[in-house]
Amino acid sequence: MREASLAKSPLKQLHTTKPMIRRHNGDGPVWEDAEINESDMINGIPHLTAVEYEREQEFKQHIISLLEAYDWNVDTEVLDDERRGRVDIVAEHPAVGCVAIEVKRTRNYTTRHIAEGFAQILNYRSYTYSDHDIDYWALAPGFDGEIRPYRNRRKRHIQVRNMFRRTLAELKLGMLSRRREAIAFGKQLDWCIPLRDPETMTEDDLDTINEKIASREWDASGYDPRQ
Repeated sequence: MREASLAKSPLKQLHTTKPMIRRHNGDGPVWEDAEINESDMINGIPHLTAVEYEREQEFKQHIISLLEAYDWNVDTEVLDDERRGRVDIVAEHPAVGCVAIEVKRTRNYTTRHIAEGFAQILNYRSYTYSDHDIDYWALAPGFDGEIRPYRNRRKRHIQVRNMFRRTLAELKLGMLSRRREAIAFGKQLDWCIPLRDPETMTEDDLDTINEKIASREWDASGYDPRQ
């Protein structure tokens, strides 16, 4: 069932033109000013690749809207006990557990934003959050949904994205994939937590993910930025 749920989020052709939201100041959905094809909408929420966002704030709001529409309990800007870090999203669902998500809008695969994302999630992962029993940590890099298909640029960016996901997985961390609309802990579909229809997750699914995370050699929970 869960693979079917993931399949409902269609993979997009990366060279098509998507509407760009530069700044949203209205009271409606963050995508309200975008012209979105009906085929890019699922239960009233656009697919995460249906719109490009110039800023992190709008991209984060799209993720929050999607999670809330599928019965995740969402807290935002969550401070650790010593108020050293502020996690963008902490989302909880009874079928999954608690997931902390740090959001970056990495337009044009900017290396500075990629590095900031790694540093932030490793720092935040090492802190204590007494109000939340966090089971999984993930980074939402917000890579561009479309890549211009010239001079092998598309192939290179796909390689960067895959390497990014695999590096996070080796650190026992997940990557929120815009194309899959899922938190991926590796390349296989059964290593993913879907954002839509999380109730399709079974205990066996979670056991598979947990076993995969446990098999990684380096434990991100042992990272201490103060040392």
